[in-house]
Amino acid sequence: MITIDSLRIRKGRRVVLDGVTMHLPQNAVHGLAGEGRSALLHAVYGDLRPEAGSITEAGHPLQRREMSLLEADPHFWPGLTARDCIGLIRWFDRKVNPEALLRRFPVPLDKEAATLDAEARKHLGIILTLMRGKRILLLDEPFRELKPERIFVMQQLLLHLGSEGRTVLLASGRIAPLEGVCDDLYLLGEGGVRARYEHYELGRLERSGAPDNGGFAEN
Repeated sequence: MITIDSLRIRKGRRVVLDGVTMHLPQNAVHGLAGEGRSALLHAVYGDLRPEAGSITEAGHPLQRREMSLLEADPHFWPGLTARDCIGLIRWFDRKVNPEALLRRFPVPLDKEAATLDAEARKHLGIILTLMRGKRILLLDEPFRELKPERIFVMQQLLLHLGSEGRTVLLASGRIAPLEGVCDDLYLLGEGGVRARYEHYELGRLERSGAPDNGGFAEN
């Protein structure tokens, strides 16, 4: 169980989240929507230091080495091709084979990663995040920039990850792609948790007028 307890996150002078508490069972896909979702992911990963509160697993501080983060807009070092980026991951673990992921999310391997268009950068970011094989996956806007057929591929992949024992925390500005994928959804707003929905409630939430085309406000 990952426990987020009374978390307060500040960006500059603005308090983004205050008093956020969540209990996230392992081996599940947890959705985050609403303002502050990205900041929460980065706090879990350790990029943002909370002003107050704690993030623990089984009573112990969550270890960054157990996690992998997909940025909403992945960026890469200039001069490295997509093949180079994949090679860096394989240098640490030669058993990792990216072929199946490349079939799902095609990338021009010999182009400079930093100059790829937004869709190809997202594909490469997804591949690199999953190649690391971490137990806890933090995915910031994994559906953004994907074409409809790739959104379906990503949904199927998320279902597989949850069933194989990974814990996924997924931030999305749209509700529609989360239906049938997330075990639960936390709706953030006004600095805290406005509501929590079970998986069977997501369809009703979407039909009630939750943001879809325009999406929730950015963090």
